[in-house]
Amino acid sequence: MTGWLFWVVAAVMTGGAVALLLRRLFAADASLPSGSDAAIYRDQLKELERERAAGEIGAAEAEAAKAEIGRRLLATAGQAKPAIAAPTVPPRRVALGLAVLLPVAALAIYLAEGTPGLPSQPFASRDPGERVAVQSAMAEARALEQRLDADPQDRAGWIELGQRWGQLGDSAKAADAYGRAIGLGNADAELTGRYGEALVGANGGAVTETARAAFEQALKLRPNDIRARYFLALGNAQAGDDRAALDLWQALVRDSPADAPWLPSVRQHLAETAQRLGLDPKTATPEPQPAARPAPPANGPAGAIASLPPDEQAKAIRGMVDGLAARLEQSPDDLEGWLRLARARGVLGEADAAADAYARAAALAPDNNDLLRAYADALLTAGRGEDVPPLLEAGLRRILASDPNDLQALWFLGVAAQKAGQPEEARRLWGRMRDQFQEGSQERKAIEGRMSQLPVPGAG
Repeated sequence: MTGWLFWVVAAVMTGGAVALLLRRLFAADASLPSGSDAAIYRDQLKELERERAAGEIGAAEAEAAKAEIGRRLLATAGQAKPAIAAPTVPPRRVALGLAVLLPVAALAIYLAEGTPGLPSQPFASRDPGERVAVQSAMAEARALEQRLDADPQDRAGWIELGQRWGQLGDSAKAADAYGRAIGLGNADAELTGRYGEALVGANGGAVTETARAAFEQALKLRPNDIRARYFLALGNAQAGDDRAALDLWQALVRDSPADAPWLPSVRQHLAETAQRLGLDPKTATPEPQPAARPAPPANGPAGAIASLPPDEQAKAIRGMVDGLAARLEQSPDDLEGWLRLARARGVLGEADAAADAYARAAALAPDNNDLLRAYADALLTAGRGEDVPPLLEAGLRRILASDPNDLQALWFLGVAAQKAGQPEEARRLWGRMRDQFQEGSQERKAIEGRMSQLPVPGAG
């Protein structure tokens, strides 16, 4: 089995896990603004619709202007009701923490919680297989866009689309999606901050007036929001107001723990700003808060394992996994248990055992498409990409019926057709897969190589 297809599936699973984690960061309600300023902006929206209907401006210009007016509405929301308090640790810090967790600790948390997060990798450093994964993720984002065109009131869908485009590096599309979500109401600090950050990315790092309004609104909803404070300081520096920028940088340093991952960047900006003001960066840089204390071990098995010396952790984890496997043999109908065992085996590098555990789970929930995808992924990881069990084949046919361009389904069903002595069906499925890649790409060549192995009709 070629390695590139593994990355297709791996990226899909990773993107799903990250999306589930990020979704939990969103907090609850914040009212939309009212009053004279809001009324003016609403009048502007009506005028914009009139101009669009009259053909005075194009659809793309109208959407951009509509988003701009909506963002200015945010700036007038001085009376907005704060959202339920969200965690003050920014998502970037969470991602960094997840990235540096030791594999053993990750497994322990996985066993206890079942929701791990994996950091992404820069596109430029990815191999051809991962580029295929990115193309697959882009196809999924476009499919979500089409669904939202039919259901534009789906706020959660717009948030998910913003996350997907953000992960793919398309800040402009991420900003548009977040803006659509904000326009549907209940804009909390996290969503508003993400919208502002996407705007900054879409404008080459410049903090525009629209982005500033978003960050100011985020601060009203969550006064200590690190992201908003950071970008507002950056915006002041870009506007030439170095004194205001310095004050904000200094306050941010004073309020940050010494081990905060954003602190080096803040200090660098502070030093540059101080130099422009003719100040000594050393004396202008205040002391941060003491380093954050490590969180005490959690209750239960994960906390117990984390408190053990490193040489004891592997033994304890192995005992937990083997114990779980033994228990499942006595309780074979425990779907969640098989899923936990499959994930644990995968983290331990036991690819075959992980695939077997996913097979047991899939047998209990044959209509669960996400589970079937995980099962297929595990088979690829185990080097068993030529295996297409009947249960998996039936599920992938169902998936392909709803998404005719699903790469995972096209691959496995092509293998099944080849094994069933149906070379033309295999050629049709793999041809559809091939056509999703550019001429001359390594992915396309790899698929064409596999197709060339199929017997040609009428050949002796």
